[in-house]
Amino acid sequence: MKNKAENVVTEDVVATKDAHVIETKAKTPANKADVDKIIRKSVYASMGLGIVPFRLFNLASVTGNNLLMVKKLAALHNIPFKEETAKSIIASVLGTGAGTVTGPMVAPLAAGIPIIGLPLFIAAGPALNGMTTYALGHMFVNYFEQEGGFVHVNTEALKASFKGFYSKSREALGDLIKGGKKPAEAAEA
Repeated sequence: MKNKAENVVTEDVVATKDAHVIETKAKTPANKADVDKIIRKSVYASMGLGIVPFRLFNLASVTGNNLLMVKKLAALHNIPFKEETAKSIIASVLGTGAGTVTGPMVAPLAAGIPIIGLPLFIAAGPALNGMTTYALGHMFVNYFEQEGGFVHVNTEALKASFKGFYSKSREALGDLIKGGKKPAEAAEA
């Protein structure tokens, strides 16, 4: 006779009968000010890294920055961070949203165009990186608050959420740079 583990579900923990924790859900909503601070600092870092005209360095450093942001947001929501799952989600969301988010991946290529390429890259790269980081941050916050973790990830819903936040990111980024609304306030607008 096979011995199947029974799942026990409580408000804050999903565990198997033998007490191996599968997933911890957020017990309380994250403080909006803390969320805003994490996303704002990550947006600034991505924009700063966007100035570097070396494609591989730019891509690797911005990806690392985004993963660090997701890790901090997960901790803020009391959710165990799963790096491989976060990488897969980011790759899935950015890889298939070609119509709206190819900029961060294509912008470094502009640096190779004679005469106008480097100025174009220096102007566009930081803004595109910031917009992408803003959208990813708010997409994960939205997901953590609704779903509570990295189990049973619905990538189609995340792609739609990302596209929605990305469309708002231009205005939010402009407000952030001007010192107006903070990213969390712009996301709610």
